[in-house]
This record gives sequence, C-alpha cells and structure tokens, in this order.
Amino acid sequence: MRQLRTVIRSMLTSEGSIVAMDDATILWKPKIGRSKRARIEAPASVLLGLVGPSGRVDRIVAGDQYGGVSIINLFDMQVEDRYLVGNSKVRSLCVSSMSGESILVGCDDGSVHIIGENVPNRVVGLFELDGPASALRVVGQDLHIQQGWERKVVSWKGEKEALLA
Repeated sequence: MRQLRTVIRSMLTSEGSIVAMDDATILWKPKIGRSKRARIEAPASVLLGLVGPSGRVDRIVAGDQYGGVSIINLFDMQVEDRYLVGNSKVRSLCVSSMSGESILVGCDDGSVHIIGENVPNRVVGLFELDGPASALRVVGQDLHIQQGWERKVVSWKGEKEALLA
C-alpha cells in the first residue's frame, strides 16, 4: 500500500521547485533532469534558498518543527550540516550576510539565534522576544522583525532602535 504524503512547504526557483513533505522528506524537482530527495530529522516548518557563486540557488536551509536547521546541497540532495537551536519550532530564517556564511533563526518561543560554521560554538542565542518572529530581515545594522501585525526594529542585542524619519 502506498503511503500518502502531504506537502507542507514549497519553494520555487528559476531551476525548479523544492517541496517539503509531512514525513520530513525534501524533494527537489529540477526543470531539467530527475527528481531527487533528502530526508531531514523532522518535518520542515520553513525553507530558505541560498544563492551560490553561479547566481543560482544551490543550497536550501530547512528549519524544522523541533528546533533544528538543516542545510541541503541541491546538487546531490545531501544534508551538508545540521544545527540545533532549541526545542521550539523554527518560524523564520534569514541570511545575515551576502555570502550566506551565517543565518538568523527565529523560533516559536521568541528566541532569535545566529548559526553558521564561523559562529562561535556554531550556534549563538542573540535575544528573546515576547512572541514568535514571523519574519526576519537585516537592514543595514538593524534587524527588522515581523511579529503578527507588528514590525519591530531592533539591534543585534534585541534592544529597540529609534526610528529616524
């Protein structure tokens, strides 16, 4: 009997599509070539594409429902690295530099972390919010955080920044 899977996240690129299933499978469907798949530790809760030197998405970052973040190479669909930021679902991901060396992670419990190979101990907790971060974005030296209908502009320590008009 064939197991039915449900798509829970998807992402389109110029080269094809990435689909995350409820059984923790990530499926890469290129426009040209055969589909490939990888398996992560838990079902994905958020996806982020990383643009490589060629100008195309060559890796994806998958945050999962149990606080893990996996980096997957699209060429061979191998999990290159995995980070554990806590026990709370990952709600948002953002590249913190143009080179993609470090990634900001916002969790359901309000914690915000930075992860990467060049980050001390690979994971650093930056600060706690009073609720989940639905979206993260780096603008200059500030972090713009969306929490429901509210947007916060904070420093890298979580302190509110004064907005200049």
